[in-house]
Amino acid sequence: MREQILKHARANVQIADKETGEPLYRGHNLFVDSGRALIASIFFGGVLFDRAKLVCDLGEDTTNPVRTQLDLLNYISPRSLEAAVGYPIALSGAATGVHFQFILANTVAAGFGVGDILISELGLFYRDTSDDFPRRGSVPATMTGSMLARLKSPGIITISNTRTITIDWKIIF
Repeated sequence: MREQILKHARANVQIADKETGEPLYRGHNLFVDSGRALIASIFFGGVLFDRAKLVCDLGEDTTNPVRTQLDLLNYISPRSLEAAVGYPIALSGAATGVHFQFILANTVAAGFGVGDILISELGLFYRDTSDDFPRRGSVPATMTGSMLARLKSPGIITISNTRTITIDWKIIF
């Protein structure tokens, strides 16, 4: 039964310039085994779920995702993004979907240095153990949380200095 619940689930991800709405990337991701297990556990009451604990982590690895992965392969610290205010919401036009939005401002005021951010992988995580939420905390290797999905872009996505982007992650069941 658990395998059937997510057999046909898919997710679409779009990264866009926040000001212009110009898409920088559109693609699909892979639900990893740990994410499927977490969702099944939520359905069966094994986890007290707090949707505010979902985060998006960014990475720089170009290896294709596989179902058994538990983490990004080259996590960019400390760039863990909380869902935007008001999200998640029901997916517009699909009664069986969820829409998350994450916002990344590449500015000094937002805690980033001067220069471009290079992204080639993204991960959707449920992080309920961090002592520095939304970041991974004082022990990043043990406070990753549960990876739900991983996305690898076909090339490097460059977020130039002072640019703000939105990452829209839409999960369809």
